[in-house]
Amino acid sequence: MALRVEEQEVIPGEVKVEEPGRCCPVCRKSFPGEPAAECRRYVEVRNITKGDCRLDNVEVGFCRGRCLSRTDVTLEEPYLQSLCECCSYRLDPVTPVRFLSLLCGSGQSEPVVLPVIHSCECTSCQGGDLSRR
Repeated sequence: MALRVEEQEVIPGEVKVEEPGRCCPVCRKSFPGEPAAECRRYVEVRNITKGDCRLDNVEVGFCRGRCLSRTDVTLEEPYLQSLCECCSYRLDPVTPVRFLSLLCGSGQSEPVVLPVIHSCECTSCQGGDLSRR
């Protein structure tokens, strides 16, 4: 059985882009001078504190970057089109959280739960009219 890939037609004003985590390119409007979307996973060693309790040298992962967001007025319905994407995360499917014990000044321990971020990507987020907020 052969795998069939349909060629996507590029609409005028759009360009084919390859997105991380997708097997096939997608078409997006091109805006000259617009920065490219970049959402990446980073790892840092941090000290975790809660009140007088702490645990030093804990490796944590987090997402940081910029994604495409814009609002356009078009000449056809719908007259207002919004694209709002945020740099978001996927938890590790096998171990989504880590359980840690912080050491307190009193000699007690304080349990905390940290998310385990597997990957980061630009995903749709809420946008729109701010006048009602």
